[in-house]
Amino acid sequence: MKERNKSIFRILLFASVGILLAQTVLLVVLGDDAEVRIVLPVIIFFSELITGGLIVFFTLNPQYNRNYTIHRRDGRWRWERVTYGPDPDGMRYISAGVGALMIALLFAVISFAVLCPHVVNETVLVIAVVVLLSTFCVIYCIIENKLRKQL
Repeated sequence: MKERNKSIFRILLFASVGILLAQTVLLVVLGDDAEVRIVLPVIIFFSELITGGLIVFFTLNPQYNRNYTIHRRDGRWRWERVTYGPDPDGMRYISAGVGALMIALLFAVISFAVLCPHVVNETVLVIAVVVLLSTFCVIYCIIENKLRKQL
């Protein structure tokens, strides 16, 4: 099961790298002026690389993620540290792959908004960002809750 989840992770990671390279090439080729052709692809490329890398690292290594959440104890709201469950089946690999893919799609939508501002206005951009981030959050929460219940 763990090897299957690692394979799914690799496929999702390669898909997100493909999206990253495609959007960078499209920005270089279809950009209007020098800023859009040179500076913007470099900024988006490294921003996406760092953001996706951090999401993958902290998802696969939850011991470095010092996550706190609010829980109700004895009628009062308290900050408590979240304990992460063990991952014998490698479910966090799927969560990390989905995170990398959602970040790649998010930056692709932003790049498309730069290239075609008449097609993608602010409303469409906000809707796309909310849908992509909500999808990632829901998948992440489902996987982490399933792993917490295995404790």
